[in-house]
Amino acid sequence: MQRGYAGTSTLAIASAAKVSKRDLYSEFAGKRDILAACVKARSRAMQAPLDLPPPCTRDELVALLIRYGAGLRQGVAEPEVIATYRLIVQEAASAPEIAETLHAEGRMASFQAVRGLMQAAQAAGLLGAGPPELMAAQFLSLLVADLILQHLLGTAEPETAANAHAHAAQAAAAVMRLFPV
Repeated sequence: MQRGYAGTSTLAIASAAKVSKRDLYSEFAGKRDILAACVKARSRAMQAPLDLPPPCTRDELVALLIRYGAGLRQGVAEPEVIATYRLIVQEAASAPEIAETLHAEGRMASFQAVRGLMQAAQAAGLLGAGPPELMAAQFLSLLVADLILQHLLGTAEPETAANAHAHAAQAAAAVMRLFPV
């Protein structure tokens, strides 16, 4: 992240990790594999667990959406995450598999978690009719909107816990209005 993908050698990575190049190559085929592993690890670390007991009331559902949403919003706005996005955008044309890793491990993992929550809430009678995929997509769109783009461009204010909570509350309330029981 300090020197960019092209400006960083595997020797520099090995030195920073305090391992030999031989050790590095015993774990990774090359620099792209190292970047992919970093993207996977970062994406997994950002995933808030949604394997909680399904909510029993609409208020519990809203609280869970707010907690998850605020954490996700703060996570994607972290400087390291934005730097990773910049790096992936820079390398997307020559290494599309890195972009696909971010999509699968980050964006789709969040989508699947929220979709599962929406399905459970719908089965419990907490949300009205509609495809859970649409519910998840709308919640995440309302939650994140163009936050990542604003941070990539350097036009966003730092994401505070209060701001993240407020956006998550607005997104949760909108989804509840869109899919009443």
